[in-house]
Amino acid sequence: MGVGYREMAEASVSQAAYRRLEAPEWRCEADVRRTFWWRVRGLQRAGRLLPLAGVLALDGLAVVASLERPDRIPFWVFLLPLVTLCWAGVVAVSSRRAWRMARVARTEPGPGMPYLLLHSYASGAPWLVFFREEDGMHAEPAGALPLSYGPDRDLYRDLPAPVGEARLSGTLRSGAVVVPWIGDRVAWPAGGYRELDLTDPRQARSMTELVRPE
Repeated sequence: MGVGYREMAEASVSQAAYRRLEAPEWRCEADVRRTFWWRVRGLQRAGRLLPLAGVLALDGLAVVASLERPDRIPFWVFLLPLVTLCWAGVVAVSSRRAWRMARVARTEPGPGMPYLLLHSYASGAPWLVFFREEDGMHAEPAGALPLSYGPDRDLYRDLPAPVGEARLSGTLRSGAVVVPWIGDRVAWPAGGYRELDLTDPRQARSMTELVRPE
């Protein structure tokens, strides 16, 4: 099966129809260009701040319970410092990445590039695949970014339209932090940019795997 723009666009539209994502509605969030990164909902998720808040709240409850009944402290209370330390490490790494995404998102984006939203059946992740506009309908994918699904109760929340144009902030090289602007909204990536060369059999297979209609 081909992996040009035409074939991938047909698969993207088919997948979107199956998931009822033809015209998705993004929820409003704070503009990262005008506020601190931790006030932006997408970056809060990327930085894993809410789970840490939950762990800290549990720590507080454990302290209160221990003070009220010092002779009946459950064994799991003694595990909380270790759990808190582990989560703090995870949040430190995740928050650094969220801060980097915010910094990149505030830079001037490049010119518009056509994109397609495709869903991987191997990794279970949605991907934005980008094309060079001048190559037209026969363009091969030039780059890709993984996105994140939403929570189980609303799996496709905050995903962009299946077909559109994005302006990319950041350096377009493999592994770099790249942030796509779609209109006046950001589609926050779940990983680094992947520069594509379909002469590489592995990359060609990964793109072919995305081209699967529902």
